[in-house]
Amino acid sequence: MPGDLLSEMKRRSTWAFPEAGMSGRGIVTCAGGARLFTSAYVLIRILRETLACGLPIQLWHFGGEEISPLMRALLRRHDVELVDAIAVLEVFPANIRDGWQLKAYAVANSRFAEVLFLDADQVPVRDPDFLFAAPQYQCSGAVFWPDVIDLRADNPIWEWVGLSGEACRSWESGQLLIDKRRHWAPLQMALLLNERAEAVYAMIYGDKDTFLVAWRFAGAAFEVVPHRPFADHRVLIQRDFDGAPLFQHRTNSKWSYHATQYQLDGFVHMEACLGFLGDLRAAWNGRMFFPPDRSLAARAEEARLERTGGLRLILLADHETDLDLMEGHQIGHGRSVDRQNWYVSETGEGLDLILHDGDQVTYRLSSSQPGAWRGERLTSPANEARMDEGLAGREPTHAGDGLGGLIAAVVDASGYQARATPQSRDQLVSTLRLLLRAEPGLQVGLQAMGEQSADLQDVVDEVLLASASQRLQPVDKSVAIGVLGAGYSVPGPDKS
Repeated sequence: MPGDLLSEMKRRSTWAFPEAGMSGRGIVTCAGGARLFTSAYVLIRILRETLACGLPIQLWHFGGEEISPLMRALLRRHDVELVDAIAVLEVFPANIRDGWQLKAYAVANSRFAEVLFLDADQVPVRDPDFLFAAPQYQCSGAVFWPDVIDLRADNPIWEWVGLSGEACRSWESGQLLIDKRRHWAPLQMALLLNERAEAVYAMIYGDKDTFLVAWRFAGAAFEVVPHRPFADHRVLIQRDFDGAPLFQHRTNSKWSYHATQYQLDGFVHMEACLGFLGDLRAAWNGRMFFPPDRSLAARAEEARLERTGGLRLILLADHETDLDLMEGHQIGHGRSVDRQNWYVSETGEGLDLILHDGDQVTYRLSSSQPGAWRGERLTSPANEARMDEGLAGREPTHAGDGLGGLIAAVVDASGYQARATPQSRDQLVSTLRLLLRAEPGLQVGLQAMGEQSADLQDVVDEVLLASASQRLQPVDKSVAIGVLGAGYSVPGPDKS
């Protein structure tokens, strides 16, 4: 194993930056599943709203099951690009399976040439955009931050990579600033060390010192912020080159959807963070929910209901409550133990409105007439139920934005917004063409997606152009009539 690792490290030391598919600057983070999504949501709101950070942001995850339709919708409001690492791994294979390993892979394969990586449980004190102009970064092309512990000279990792052991500050990888154009080789070495996680992580703590070892092996330039972080047992306060607080890394106190939040004296933006958590709870029940396949008519009805205020659910001889059916299949006002999520299903007799508790269908209501739904509560105690629309005094809490959640999910799953390749682009175009052929009503959402994202506009244009060219046009019968008049004669009656 050590010899094989050393050989591959040497091979990667010669790799040059591939110019195609990567440019510009941006922020990359990794998060998937309910727990990490809560922290990532707060981070993104802090960056976008509290700090007015305008850098592009990518959130990487493993597979569609880690990001629900509601999560995708919430992130889309704040101009976040989602990248499914599973799709990118098909183009750029690597032996990675978990979040620590994903970090180096996401940095390497993001569409940005210059990357500020932030762990999802970070809360920056200031807009970090200024770091790209810092003299230390401009000179070295790579900035790292120290940890509260040191890497010892007798750690076996040094021998494994053929280096003399040395005692040095360990690097904390909750934040990384890397110009990939200048540091492609050491970044690929760091990724290799993470691919060998089962052996390497037994010597060093997770991914963080894989960057230190890789940069030392490559003899590459770097700068380490000279100030150790302020720390208690749950939060690291990383500093800038002048010693001022910059990143508040909640290593052992990630934001919790349910529990009381850990509060550290002097923690900056605490009130804003708590406010964003409150917004998240109002929009999301904290669970992963994926509705079943639905027809285009059912999806169109879902979009209509999202825009409809004044909904009232009535349990006969029991009680009634106002209800908000929100985007991402969430129930806002009126949410209860047996009413967590919703969707519309098309049956042979029409449309059914389904309410769900996260595990099973709890209400089934059929559209009896415009603005009226009739059915029953299916769980004990079973009861007749109805929902009426158009009651005065309530507006929808947050209607969908019309971008087409299915289209956004396809773009995410394609990996197109990672390191661009002709293959990923062709695959996305083909998939969208097939999707549009199956569900023509998605054209409006596709057009809106292109208008929102300049990176996707040329893809959208190609799909729509191909779709238009495939539509069958009726034969122009005037041409046939003209031919008949010019070159044909009508025979007279047969007199034989």
